Amino acid sequence: MTQIQNNLILTAIVPEGLKDKVVDTLMDESCISGFSLVKIQGFSKANSHYNVSEQVEGYRDFYRFEIIHNEVNSEQLRHLLSTTNPDKIIRYWITPLLEVGVL
Repeated sequence: MTQIQNNLILTAIVPEGLKDKVVDTLMDESCISGFSLVKIQGFSKANSHYNVSEQVEGYRDFYRFEIIHNEVNSEQLRHLLSTTNPDKIIRYWITPLLEVGVL
């Protein structure tokens, strides 16, 4: 177990169509050592922008990116993500990282 100071996790919810662009952008970024990615299903009461099949199913497919980074790089990462989507459709949040280790 290692205590981490000033490290955060940026979680970004990315539409399917932007996944590859975000992956390419993050792979080129030197301020992070890597990231995690998982396919998720997003549910929303404001689903009028869903296509017909998504409205019938009740959800839309997204990808959740989790990026561990130092606090000083938060603004840079947010800027990078914003450059991948001019329509501003990536949702994100940042949480503190209390501990990291290998088990």
